[in-house]
Amino acid sequence: DREVVTLELTNPSYYHLDTALAVFAPDQIAYYPGAFSAASLEELERRFPHAILATDRDAVALGLNAVSDGENVVVAPGAVDLADALRARDYRPIPVDTSELLKGGGGAKCCTLEIRR
Repeated sequence: DREVVTLELTNPSYYHLDTALAVFAPDQIAYYPGAFSAASLEELERRFPHAILATDRDAVALGLNAVSDGENVVVAPGAVDLADALRARDYRPIPVDTSELLKGGGGAKCCTLEIRR
């Protein structure tokens, strides 16, 4: 069983959860506060008090549309602040040119398929 948590995106620039929130490990996420409703921010703060808060620069680069294996994080090169925050938490950010994906409103996460066993 998995708990379903509802989060409301309020900024039309961040139209999908993968553009506003990234999961790096079960207890480590990053999110862009400017994308969420006040109630959703309260829920995120309660559940993830040590989350990385993405900056405007990270969000515009769709840096939160990242992929992590728990140690390495494939991230857009424009997400400079996010990469610094990841390094400070002992993750290894791997910048990958996602400019062509960005034209279509996506990033590295859009090129993945998660398979759970």
